[in-house]
Order: sequence, then C-alpha cells, then structure tokens
Amino acid sequence: MEEGKVKRIITLSIAALIANILMINTANANECWRIERQLNEAEYRLRQGGNQSYMKMWQKSRDHNAEELPKCLKRFGISNPSISVANGSGAANHQYYANEALVPIDTNNPQLQQVIKTCNYWIQQHNQNADENNRVMRNTACENVNRMRRELSNDKPQEQFTPVRSLKECAKPNNVFDNEVKECMQGLREPK
Repeated sequence: MEEGKVKRIITLSIAALIANILMINTANANECWRIERQLNEAEYRLRQGGNQSYMKMWQKSRDHNAEELPKCLKRFGISNPSISVANGSGAANHQYYANEALVPIDTNNPQLQQVIKTCNYWIQQHNQNADENNRVMRNTACENVNRMRRELSNDKPQEQFTPVRSLKECAKPNNVFDNEVKECMQGLREPK
C-alpha cells in the first residue's frame, strides 16, 4: 500500500514538473509573440504616415522591437521567427496557406487595372511568403479593388485630384497633411 502512495507521489511530482515546464515555455512564446506583434504594429503605423513626431515615435518602437525580437527568440531557443500561440479557439498555426488565384484584369478602366495589378502583386508575395505583413498588404490592396469596382458600378464619379499649388505652399506646421491641405493644393483654399 505504501509503495502505491510513493508511485502516486512520484507521478504527481513528474506531472507538476511537466506542467511547469509547459507553462514556462508558453510564457516565453507569449513574450516573443508580444514583441513581434509590437514590431508589426510599428511597421503598419509607419506605412500609414503622419507628422514628424508621430513617425519618430513609431520608428523608435520599430527599431527597439526589431532589436529585441531576435534576442527573445535566441534566449528561449525558438527558431521559427513566426510565433503562434494557441488560444483554444482552433488551429493556432496559420503558416500553411493555399496559393490564392490572381484577380483577372477584366476592365478597360486604367485606374482599376492598376489597382488590380497591385492586388495581384501582393497575392503573389503572400503566396511566396505567407507572413503577416504580406497578408495585411494583400488584404488592403484587394479590398481597394472591391471598393473601386463598387464605386464604378454605382456610377459614382471618381475624384480627380489636380494640384494648382505645390505641397510646400500648402503644408501645415509639423508636416500635418489633411483635407484642408488637399483643398489648398487644388486651389479651393488659401494657404495658411
């Protein structure tokens, strides 16, 4: 009887040890995943643009996280730079994508043709390297195709931007660019 208790205690101890190791490894992966997510966010914000102080802030964040991510991966012995953390809602690893077909260029509108070419470029990039950045760029480019097709099918006139003044003449302090600057460049507003 005593021998059975000892075996149970040893089994429970081993199970507790394994559970601790798994929890530590999950915490390690979560830390590296957090850094990777912050790096992706900074790169996304930089692509969106903004004033000088905003851009400096996101560049600093990007540079810091780009420096920290390899250190985190090395520290925890994680070799795959694309980290996936299981959250219980289904398959956590989305690295394997089927090759997506290109969008046919079935229009005579030169603007729509260019938007479709951009969408197809990002589809090809995503098919070759299915990472988060390529997925976001693909989705954005292809959403623009759908939006433009909707606008054309609604016979909504396309906005024609013809600058009358230079950007330098109309720019606001701190390099802020908004609709007022655009209207100034079109000659609808006086420079400030």
